[in-house]
Amino acid sequence: MQIQRQITIDASPEEVWQVLGHQFDQVSLWASSVSHSAARSDGKRVSSAPASGRVCETDLGPFRESILEFDEERKVLAYEASGEKMPSFVHNLKNRWSLTALSGSRTRVDMLMTADLAFPFRLFMPPLMKLQMGRVLSFAIEELKHYVETGQPHPRKVKADLAAARKAA
Repeated sequence: MQIQRQITIDASPEEVWQVLGHQFDQVSLWASSVSHSAARSDGKRVSSAPASGRVCETDLGPFRESILEFDEERKVLAYEASGEKMPSFVHNLKNRWSLTALSGSRTRVDMLMTADLAFPFRLFMPPLMKLQMGRVLSFAIEELKHYVETGQPHPRKVKADLAAARKAA
């Protein structure tokens, strides 16, 4: 199963890469689906990556992400995610981000999420999963755009943080 998303950000690839690549462990600053994130250093570090991965706290519980590719020059980041509450029929969940310079200090961001689904789930689950996961990925790429362009979290992220704070209180 594959889900692709693309967006244009009004910022240079270096500015986008600063948030996406160099601040990889700080995704909770801008992604509404992540309430807390922290760097992991318990795995093999790939090239100049800031960490071996990260742990993200989500509504579905914690996810451990391991960096598979971190290319500073080409501005490419790929990682694999796993979580205790991830359905047992989902395997090899990976996400790959790549940045392309456009004219006028703009950047095209391409995101590709892939996952293997076990039989028989791969016969009937892809449309439902693409709908659900596609929404989360669309939100994430929009929230990255907003954060890079304004320096502030997207209103959806602010709302998610307020809801989490109320729930914790």
